[in-house]
Amino acid sequence: MNKLKKVALLFTLAILATVNLNAQKKVAVVTFYVDKHISFDQIGGGAALVAAIGSLSENENFDLTSVLNNFHETFFNEYAQQFPFELLTETEVTTNPKYMAYESKHGETEDEDRNKFFQRFLTYEGYKPMGPTLLKKNSNESAMLEIFNEVDGVMLVNIEYAFIKKMAPFTAGVQAYVSIKLFNKEGKKVFKIREFATSKKSVGIVGGIPIMSADKLLPLCENATAEVVEDLSKKIKKIAAKAAKKL
Repeated sequence: MNKLKKVALLFTLAILATVNLNAQKKVAVVTFYVDKHISFDQIGGGAALVAAIGSLSENENFDLTSVLNNFHETFFNEYAQQFPFELLTETEVTTNPKYMAYESKHGETEDEDRNKFFQRFLTYEGYKPMGPTLLKKNSNESAMLEIFNEVDGVMLVNIEYAFIKKMAPFTAGVQAYVSIKLFNKEGKKVFKIREFATSKKSVGIVGGIPIMSADKLLPLCENATAEVVEDLSKKIKKIAAKAAKKL
């Protein structure tokens, strides 16, 4: 075997070893939800706006179930196929007795009843809503790593919304944010994806408060979500591959 062939063989073996190593990695998706409270940080507002947003989340017509279901399908059928690691099956996660009994560190699980439209967190069937915490010692992610101690990392996935002022005076659009966070066995952040897109249409602002009509805001949320989900599908493979070595 000449020198050139030896180099080629070693290079091929190195690639196969890397692929095999990543294939052995397993990650558990431990939360999957939509936050129904639309943030107003970018437009300002007081108690009246807070109350209006609360009323919107209670409105049964402001139903983001289809948005959540569509994103769930895209995530597990498209995004997951591009990850350089394997995902634990959803059944293994959601039917784990310790997971089912878990109480979130911030009380997010108080909103887990899918039959209540006034919940803030709309979770995909079987999941518990939870967010990452600043302190590792008592964080949701550290608790999940203890429960799923056979995996190499845990992933938190959610969608959030925020109002944003549009160019036209006294109008506001909606931005949809897709957030994907991955933590390794040590509880260290492997990557944090937070991509957003803005709705093409807008609603009027009256007295400093966007028009809180479910019929008008739901299409804005749907449009912004579809845009960011499609955009992220073009980037997810590169982002995940770059961070895989930290897992």
